[in-house]
Amino acid sequence: MKKLILLCAFLLAVAFLPLNAVLAKEADCCKKSSAAEGKTSNKEVKSDSSKSCAECAQTCEKTLKYFKKQGGKYTEAANLKTLQDCITLCKASSELQKRGSAHAAALLKVCHAVCLDCAKMCKEMNDPKLADCIKSCEECTSCCEG
Repeated sequence: MKKLILLCAFLLAVAFLPLNAVLAKEADCCKKSSAAEGKTSNKEVKSDSSKSCAECAQTCEKTLKYFKKQGGKYTEAANLKTLQDCITLCKASSELQKRGSAHAAALLKVCHAVCLDCAKMCKEMNDPKLADCIKSCEECTSCCEG
């Protein structure tokens, strides 16, 4: 319930930010990662960010399956919900970015916060098999940063 309230408050705060400023920040972030590969167009920037979110969702889905197989602390409700939230938001964020939705920037901010939570949770599990999930969430977080 606490997370839901924070999420709602966060969405309301985002709604009052100028959309162009948020989109410019997103583009700058992803341009930095793309610049090393010689990519700088807006279309490629959106594609990179969308791809990062989609890949994060896939990695978290694999991690969720792993958690369910492991049982014990892995299947605690909070851990499963964190992964499920990350999967859902990354998929939605990727889709909105692909379509060029005006709402993509607002969702990216929420996606950023959830990916941070997911990476932190996986780090706290202290399991080397979660390295891919941590890396994927951190990469997604850097492109979703608001």
